[in-house]
Amino acid sequence: MYDKNKNLITEKHEKIKIWTNHFVDLAKGATGNSRTADKWENLISSDCDYYSECDNSIQWTDIIQTLIDTPNSKAPGADGVPSMVWKLVMADPTPSSPLAKFILKIVNLMYDTGNIPQCLETSVVVPVPKKGDMKDPNNYRMISLIPTLAKLVAKIVATKLSKIDAKYQILVKEQAGFRNFEECAGQATTLYEIVRRRKIQNKETWLCYIDYSKAYDRVPHMALLHKLRSVGIGGKLLNMIKGMYDAPKIAVRVGNEVSNST
Repeated sequence: MYDKNKNLITEKHEKIKIWTNHFVDLAKGATGNSRTADKWENLISSDCDYYSECDNSIQWTDIIQTLIDTPNSKAPGADGVPSMVWKLVMADPTPSSPLAKFILKIVNLMYDTGNIPQCLETSVVVPVPKKGDMKDPNNYRMISLIPTLAKLVAKIVATKLSKIDAKYQILVKEQAGFRNFEECAGQATTLYEIVRRRKIQNKETWLCYIDYSKAYDRVPHMALLHKLRSVGIGGKLLNMIKGMYDAPKIAVRVGNEVSNST
């Protein structure tokens, strides 16, 4: 594995250090503005009201539906707890069992306060090769194994955001990514039909594709939060999202070796 200076490293523990530094650098971003609030406050207005739904508590039905939609086969995070443990409560119409009461209590406690327990802050990152020189860390993508309870809360938050967007039409219709019923096949069909009709009319069609390097890894966290605030997301929902980005940690797993969290 190459280090930053293109030296070839073969010792296992040193390779894990290379991976850890690589992923930490990605999370920081090249500009250092990812966690700098002042910069984004000047660019994006946050002086606006927010939708009342942002303060709605998480209901038991929200948890059950999220558990139903959660696959059984996903790998657990650093805590080693598989999703099947939480799914034991799916038969409870109300949170009557001790486990169900615990889940509802801890989920709403996180949502009401925006505080994430330290045991849920660490994700185990596994490097997966893409193409090119396999000794270059840049030719890998990272798969994050998140604690399953944290993943449950994140999915509930995502569903709340999606419902608010559907009700108030925050996103423009051209925005297809990360939206329900906007599958890739539908977008490809639309593009094909546009090109076909223009070809019938003897018109040229020009397409522009932009591939941002490490785009998802380098989204400035504070910019994301201020953007959400500027479109009417606030209250408990925004505090919960902020809490998820406040102090995330990663541990890198290579083979059977796992680094210390950082």
